[in-house]
Amino acid sequence: MTNPLTNLAGFVTRRQTARRIVVAVGFAAIAATLAITAGAKGFLDVRARDQCDPVTFGTGCSGSNTGHVTLQEFSDAIPHGGHEAWKFNPGISGNHVDRGGMVQVRSDGGRRHTFTRVAQFGGGIVATLNVAVGNAATVPECTTAQTEANANVLVVQDGVQQFVAGSSPLFPRGTSRYQCCFHPWMRTTITVR
Repeated sequence: MTNPLTNLAGFVTRRQTARRIVVAVGFAAIAATLAITAGAKGFLDVRARDQCDPVTFGTGCSGSNTGHVTLQEFSDAIPHGGHEAWKFNPGISGNHVDRGGMVQVRSDGGRRHTFTRVAQFGGGIVATLNVAVGNAATVPECTTAQTEANANVLVVQDGVQQFVAGSSPLFPRGTSRYQCCFHPWMRTTITVR
């Protein structure tokens, strides 16, 4: 004959175990929800940067974001991959934004740049600057009109433009490559999730 106290003890142990499992599953669900929320990204700020010196660059370097890199320093860096002050943030490793989120493209430089979605990175429209990227051929996207519809926008000094991720030809769903058609070493990748 079974002892009722043993049966009761077994029942209590199974019940406590079941409660622990329910509590653990509940905590796991909360943690997963928080992780998804924390990973959500509804805004991405993309900046075209340079540090042109207005004295040596002349009228092509203007606005509130000029810098201290002389035209000679810029020119000397071309055979070595381009000047490091000319870049996109985020850089080549890129970043992501959720579909429906806002992507802001702005200039933090004194020169004009393009922000152009390209199938493959390559050369730009200024042949002498293509030396910085191994004299790569000009990518076809850089020869089209600079409009959002062509995924090729002009980023002017002190300019700010905003786009809806996943609804703009410039920022479709998936991972895209971007480069400047003037300074082809300025590159980034962006994923719209």
